[in-house]
Amino acid sequence: MDHDERLRLAADLTEGLLARHGPGIVAVGVHGAVARGEDGEEADLDLAVVTAGPEVEVAERYLRYRDTVVDLSAIGADAYLEEASSIGPAWPLAADQFVNQLAVHDPGGYFHKLRHTHEAAVEEAGAETFAAAAGFDLVQLLSWEARARAAELAGDLLTTAVALKEAAVLAALVVGLHTRTAYRGTAHALAATAATDAAGPGFGPAYRRLLDPTAEPATQVLALGRVRDALLALADRAAIPYRADDLAAFLP
Repeated sequence: MDHDERLRLAADLTEGLLARHGPGIVAVGVHGAVARGEDGEEADLDLAVVTAGPEVEVAERYLRYRDTVVDLSAIGADAYLEEASSIGPAWPLAADQFVNQLAVHDPGGYFHKLRHTHEAAVEEAGAETFAAAAGFDLVQLLSWEARARAAELAGDLLTTAVALKEAAVLAALVVGLHTRTAYRGTAHALAATAATDAAGPGFGPAYRRLLDPTAEPATQVLALGRVRDALLALADRAAIPYRADDLAAFLP
């Protein structure tokens, strides 16, 4: 299925949704690679169905159709705007859907409002907002790094591989939040992070070794340790909160 065929599929699905739910559908849009015109032969079709509210029950589906995976998600109009106005730990990967929507049905200009809401939130957010989100991801990275070390020492290569992958994505999220970089997807996040030394000298080479599929698991775990150290040093320099000095921090 090529780009035009995916768009026709989106239009057909939208027609069916409108026939079933009528004015309960506020807007329908394609996001992801198809919306950006970057979809290759194996690309998914990501479809956002915006409803008037939770009373409009649109079933979400994640199915394969004619060799294309279709991810049909539904969300209320107000809830989607609320998501767009939030800067959270997943922001570097979530932001693209707010600014790159190819409208299939949008009579009221909803997606323009969604984009404006998100861009205003990013512009108005203080450094502490991005730092708090980065700190959340960094703490998760510390947990996965410890699991990777323990699993590799125990010879549990499957758990090691999973932990390394999770930690690599979390490192990209930390860097993305620190630099306010929105990614087009996970692959772009990993590639962009591997090409930067935003976390300090030596970060890039260590991160690339972490991602190297030909490296031994022990080598990747050591590389992850260097990535961790670089990010902790960055956190101390940039006032990214990731640790508690006393128990009062748990009782705000």
